[in-house]
Amino acid sequence: MDNISYSNGAVASAGLPYDDINWYNIDGQPFGSASGFNLIVFNDANNIIDVEGPVAIGGSFYTPRGMSVGFARDSGYRDIGYSPDMVRFLVGGNVSTNGPLVVVGHVVGGGGFRVAKGSTYLIGKDGTADQLQELKYLYQANGGSQYWTPTDKGDHFVVPSYDVPRYIPASRIEANIPEFFNNARQSIQYFKNCIEALTPNGSVVDNNYEWILRGNDPVQNVFLIDVRPNGLINKGIRAEVPQGSTVIVRLRTGANAHLQYGLYGERDKASQTLYVFEDATNIYMEKSSDFWGSILAPQAMFHAHPTGGHVSGTAALGAFAVNAASGFEFHYFPFAGSVMCQTVEPAPVEPAPVVPSPEEQPAPVYPQPAPCPTPEPCPACPEPVQCPAPEPCPTCPTCPTPEPCPTCPTPEPCPTCPTCPTPEPCPTCPTCPTCPTPEPCPTCPTCPTPEPCPTCPTCPTPEPCPTCPTCPTPEPCPTCPACPACPEPKPCPECPVCPTCPTCPVCPEPEACPVCECCLVEPCFLRGCICGCRCYNNHEWDVKLYNRFNGVDTLLFCVRINSYGCFEFEVPYEGCYVLKVRLSESSCKTFRCKPILILKNVGVENLMIE
Repeated sequence: MDNISYSNGAVASAGLPYDDINWYNIDGQPFGSASGFNLIVFNDANNIIDVEGPVAIGGSFYTPRGMSVGFARDSGYRDIGYSPDMVRFLVGGNVSTNGPLVVVGHVVGGGGFRVAKGSTYLIGKDGTADQLQELKYLYQANGGSQYWTPTDKGDHFVVPSYDVPRYIPASRIEANIPEFFNNARQSIQYFKNCIEALTPNGSVVDNNYEWILRGNDPVQNVFLIDVRPNGLINKGIRAEVPQGSTVIVRLRTGANAHLQYGLYGERDKASQTLYVFEDATNIYMEKSSDFWGSILAPQAMFHAHPTGGHVSGTAALGAFAVNAASGFEFHYFPFAGSVMCQTVEPAPVEPAPVVPSPEEQPAPVYPQPAPCPTPEPCPACPEPVQCPAPEPCPTCPTCPTPEPCPTCPTPEPCPTCPTCPTPEPCPTCPTCPTCPTPEPCPTCPTCPTPEPCPTCPTCPTPEPCPTCPTCPTPEPCPTCPACPACPEPKPCPECPVCPTCPTCPVCPEPEACPVCECCLVEPCFLRGCICGCRCYNNHEWDVKLYNRFNGVDTLLFCVRINSYGCFEFEVPYEGCYVLKVRLSESSCKTFRCKPILILKNVGVENLMIE
C-alpha cells in the first residue's frame, strides 16, 4: 500500500455538479474546475479502458471495448466514492463503445450516445424523498421500457442500461458544454503561458540514466529541461526538493516529444509534480512508461504506448489516441500543488465611474474637475479576482446622499467612504473613487488543431513490360541456281569413359537428419481458459495480467470472461508477470467461488498466479 492518501477536498470535488456545468478559475490551480478531473481532453479521445477519476472530453470518444470510470485499482487506494450530483463522465461530442460503460457518478453527453447493454452508473444518495424520481427524469430515454427504473442498493442507486443506452443529455440540464470547454481551454492556456514565464530556480543534474532536479525553495521549485531539436526524453526524472514543495518541470522538446524511458517522477511526489510541455504538438510514448505527476499540454496530442502504461495525476491534453488492444490507464492523483506566477497577470486600469443599478447600466462620464482638496482616503478596494473570469466585486452598502453642490450633478455614492471635507467651489463635485474593474484578459488564441499525419502515398502500379515486337517474316531466299547438295553432318564424338571404371559410380544415400524434438511451449504468449466456477454457477471473471518490476505491478491487459472463455496475451519472454483472476464487481460471490483455470501455454520466464 502506498504512503499516499488523496485529500478529502479532492475526493469530495471529483467531477462537476450536473446542475452547474460551468468553468471556474481557482487561484494557484492551473487546472481550475478540471482539478476535480483525472483527465480533460479538448478534442477527440479513444480506446481508454480505465480511469480512476472523472473524465471530461470535449470531442468524441470511441472504444471497441468497455470502459470503467471511478474505480480504484486495488484495495490499497481510496476511490472517489459515491456522489448524488457529481458528473464523472462528460463528453461534448459522440460516445460509442462496444462494451459496457461503468461509472461511479453521473454521465452527461452533448452528442450521440451508444454504449453496450450492461452499462451502469452508481449514484450516491442525498437523503431526499424525490431523488429516485429525479433520476428517472434525468435518465429518461426514447424507446426505453416503461418498467425501467433505477435500483436501490442501500447506500447508493444503480442506473442500468439494460434496454436502451441511458445518459443525461446536455440540453436536459441546460448545460452549454462547448462554452465550458472553450473557457477551460482559455484558462488553462493562460496558466500555461504564465508558467512558461517563470524563471527556473533549481538546477538539473544530467546523469547517464536520469535527470536529478535539485531545488531548495520550500514552496515552489521550477526546472527547465531543453531537449530540442530531437525531443528525446530518454532518461528518468527525480526531484530532490523540500518535502511538500511544488515541483514544476518545463519541457522544451520541439514539435514532437518522444518518451523513451520507463519511469518519470516519484510516487510520493506525484500530487505535487507538474510537467509542462511548452512547445510539443505531439507526445509519443514510445516505451511503456509510468508517469508520476500531472501533465499540462492543452495544445498537444498524446499518443500512448500500444501495450500500456499509466499517468498518475491530472492531465490536460489537446487529444488522446492509443491502440485498441492497449491497457493504458489514468490513476487519480489530483494535482494539489499551488502555482505562483503573478508576474504575468494583466494590471488593472482605472475604468470610467459606474453607478450600480438593478440593470447594471454604466453611469455617464463627467468632465475631469479642477484640482480639489484631497479628501480623506477611502478604504482600499478589494483586489480583483484573477482573470480571465474575475469574480464580481461585492456590492458596497449605500451611503447617505451628500448635500448637493450648487449647479453640480448628483455625485456618485461613496462606498463606505467618510464624509469628504467641503471643497473649494469647483466646476463639478468630487467623487470618491470606485473599485476598479479589472481589465478583461485578452482573448487567448484558439490552439491550432494538430495537423493530421500525412497519408502514406500509394505505391504506383508497375508499368507492364513492353510487348516484344513480332519478328518480321523473312523474305524468301531466291532459288539458288544449281546449288550443290549439303554434305551429311558428322556424328558427335562419343564422351570418353572413365579409365578406372566402366560406368559412373552411384552416389550413396545421405544419412537421415535426426528428428528434433518439438517445443511444446510457444515463447512470448500466455494462453489459458476459464472453465467455470467451483460453485457451478455462472459468473463474470476479470482476467488481468500485470508486469512486476521493483515491487510495482503495472497492468498490461484486462479481459472480461462470462462464465467460460479463453484468453491470450502477447508479452516479452523476459520479465516477471502476475496473472490475477477475480470476480467482476457486478457478480455475486460466496466462499465457494473459485475459478477453474487451465493454462495452455506459458511462454514467459517468470509467472505468478493470484
